[in-house]
Parts: sequence; C-alpha cells; structure tokens
Amino acid sequence: MGISTYFIREQGTGSVADYRKRVHRLAAIYMGIVVTGLIANLLIIGHAKFFVTLAQRSNLETATLAVILLIFTYLISVSLVGAWGALKIVYYNWPVWLGRDSTQVELRKQAALKPSAENAFDAVYLNCLVHRQHAPDEPIRIPIEDAAGQLGIMVIDGAEITDEQATCRHSNSLFAYFHRRIEQLVKKRDPKARVEIVQWASIDDEAALQYKSLVTFSRNLQRQLGAGPLWPVVDLTEEDIALLTQECRALCPILRDEAHLPDMEFEVEYRLPIIPEPLAFISLSRQERRADPVASMGCALIVAIIIMSFLILFIWLPPWVPSK
Repeated sequence: MGISTYFIREQGTGSVADYRKRVHRLAAIYMGIVVTGLIANLLIIGHAKFFVTLAQRSNLETATLAVILLIFTYLISVSLVGAWGALKIVYYNWPVWLGRDSTQVELRKQAALKPSAENAFDAVYLNCLVHRQHAPDEPIRIPIEDAAGQLGIMVIDGAEITDEQATCRHSNSLFAYFHRRIEQLVKKRDPKARVEIVQWASIDDEAALQYKSLVTFSRNLQRQLGAGPLWPVVDLTEEDIALLTQECRALCPILRDEAHLPDMEFEVEYRLPIIPEPLAFISLSRQERRADPVASMGCALIVAIIIMSFLILFIWLPPWVPSK
C-alpha cells in the first residue's frame, strides 16, 4: 500500500542534507504542537461562557469542551520535551547562523550532551547479510566522529547493525539512514538488490533476538558445511565504506541536535474501514514495525491545527443556534 511507503515509513533520509531537514522538521513539529495546544486551551478558557452556551444550545454535551481541553493538554505534555529540545537546538546553533566558528560551536554542543546507556544495546536486523568485499567474516566498523569528538561506532556484522560506544542517545533514524544508504550503494552494482530493516531491537527486543538467533544459526551452519551463503548477501566495497565514514563525519552536527529530541519509537497499526464508522463491520488493517515520528507527530499537529481553526472560526463567525 502506498500510504505505508509515503506517510508511515521514514522518508527523506537518503542524504546528509535530507537527514538535517528531517531533524529540524521534527523539532518544529514538537514546537508547533505545544504552541497550538496552548493557544487552543487559552481560547477555550478565555471564551468559556461562549463555548458552553454554544454547546448547550446546539444539543452537544458540555463535556465535549472538557474532552478537547484534555486532548490538547495531553498533546502538550507529550510534546513538551521535544519543544524544549527544539529551543536547545536553536540556542546551541544560533552562533553558527550568525557566522561564528562552527568548530567551537560543535565543541560546545559535544560538552552539553548527556551520556546515555539506553542505546548501548540498540540494534536493527536486515533481511540480508552485509559483507565487506573480500573479507566476509570481518565486521564493518564506521566511526561517528568529527573534530569535536566521537558520538559512537556503527558496527555492521552480517544482518546486524549496532551502535557501540555511543556518547549520547541516537534515534532509530540513524539506523534507517544507514540501511537506506547501504541499499543505494549496493543497487549501483545490482539494481535488483533490496535491503530492508525487518526487526528493531528498541521496539520489539524479543522478536529481534529470535531473528538474530536464526541468522546466527544459518551462518554457523554455513561454516560447518563449507558451503556458500545460506542467507541473502550484499557486499560493500572499500570505497563504499569510506564514503559512509565521510558521511558519518558530516552527520555529527545534526546528530548532536537530534540528541535533544525525545525518543518516540513505536510500532503502528492503521485501519481502512470498508464501511465507515459506526457500521465498520469489516475493515482492512496493516502494521508497520516502526512508525516515523515525523509522520505520527505530524498527524497530531495537523489534528491540533484543525481543531484550533474551528475554535477560531466559531469565535470569529459565531454560528447561529436556536435561542431559549
């Protein structure tokens, strides 16, 4: 289904520039939700008499206003950490926007990072093995560091990609970026190659460990049999690895910004009713292993803006309702 490709799964992380835009877009979404929620709550509270009268005279439950207030308060509480992170991103980066030395700014950002052990065992698992060309049993290690310091090491060992020695929390978007870039590099030599993330350890660790055990079994069996690969394999050349290392260096500034945003990593299930509610006896449903936070929180922002727009419209152009 096209909707899963264009709106649910993560998009736009096939280059460093796109990754930067994505992080800034996500920060703006969190800030937008908080601002929209605050404005909507102030409108309801400031015009409480008007909205209560409107609800009572239009045969609506007055409790609907309380539900709307609760929804906006919940959205604010969920997005508040992200909005605070967005303010931090602006605070640490404004000297660069004013033409200051970027190296000094990155050193300042590096020193402000809070160490986190949450992603010490984070990993994702691919549908295929990724081998170094001419050295298939040697893990590929790609440092994430620049002149300001090290943020971690991406280790590609067969079907597993892990983030080792991380000095701050990295989101799953970094894994998604690596998988996308690996697929792009491999497709230059084999257009039919397909590289996909099939398990996310931070979302479903049990399923991820089961998949890891199955891949490990196949690799051990291959060694015992002395046969060819029992699992699909793609190769990365030394030029590919060097390019990924260079890109990781360029990613470091935006990864330091992303570390200030919350970790919103969940599965997603969406439904398409054959007959609209409340008569939806039959509906189509689909699950994705991971929902892109930009998509999920972006939808929340859209809903919040629509509700706030109706509130403003009712205040600006009060609808006609029967009088008592």
